[in-house]
Formats: sequence, structure tokens, C-alpha cells
Amino acid sequence: MDSSVTSSRALFATAGLLAAIVFSATAVACDDDNDITLPGPPTFVATMNGANEVPAKAVAGTGTFRVVKNGATYTYTITYNGMTGPLSAAHIHGPAAAGVNANPIVPFDVTGAGASGTLTGTFTGTNNVAITPDSLDKLMTSGNAYVNLHTTANGGGEIRGQLSKEP
Repeated sequence: MDSSVTSSRALFATAGLLAAIVFSATAVACDDDNDITLPGPPTFVATMNGANEVPAKAVAGTGTFRVVKNGATYTYTITYNGMTGPLSAAHIHGPAAAGVNANPIVPFDVTGAGASGTLTGTFTGTNNVAITPDSLDKLMTSGNAYVNLHTTANGGGEIRGQLSKEP
């Protein structure tokens, strides 16, 4: 066999091997396992207790608050337990840093809410025309808004938590 034919076959074999390696490496590097995670809608959370109230309350009540913003609608869940009695009110207040009180800006319906339970619902804005939804988002992101739950025994608020944006 001619040496030029043997060299050509070796060259083609080497080229084919290199092509297979490059193809395999590309396939591994560009797999399609859908592991790209897009950011979800903005979510704000708070953990509530009596020690966070101003002034602090020595109560057994605790709670969590979570609100998710989808477009122009906020969907909230408040879970609480151990309150001194049925809820008389629940709100987001602001603007206010931790340790400072402020007026309510988003009220929640507490009709029929007992001393423990879960409240859910939606809202699209505040009850203060000076605080737009964008302003509310900034207050919650910066920790300058809080949520608290009220009872008859603690009319100014029984448990409270500063809002923050969930990472």
C-alpha cells in the first residue's frame, strides 16, 4: 500500500476522532437540563412577636407574614398563633424603621379571625394616596414598613414584624 494512502487514512482517522471529541464536549457543555432560574415575583416577609412592638409586649403570640407581588396585585398570607384573644385589626404600617410607630397604610380584613389562624387575601394599593405601590415596595424592601396584629387587650398592636424583601 502506498504510504500517501496510509498517511491520508491516518489523517482522516485523527480528524474524525478530534471531531467526535469536540462534538461530545460541546454536547456536555450545552446540555439542556433547564437549570436556568429566572427571578420570581418580588416577595416580602416578616416574623412577628411581642418583643418587636413599640412598646414591647410580653405575650406568647407569634406570627409570620408573606406577600407576593404579581403585576399590580399583592397576595398575602398571615399565619399567627397564641394571641391574647381574637384579632381586632391587622395592618401594614409605614414609613417606619424598627422601633418607630407609624400609621396604617394597608388594612387587612380580620372578620371572624380567632386567637390563632391564617389570613389570606389580595390588595392593589395602600389607603394613603401619598404612598403608591412603588413606594410601598421601596418601604418594604428597605425595612421601613412593618406588619402588626391587634387584639382588644393590645389595641395598639400585640405582635409586630419589620418587612424585608426575600432574597
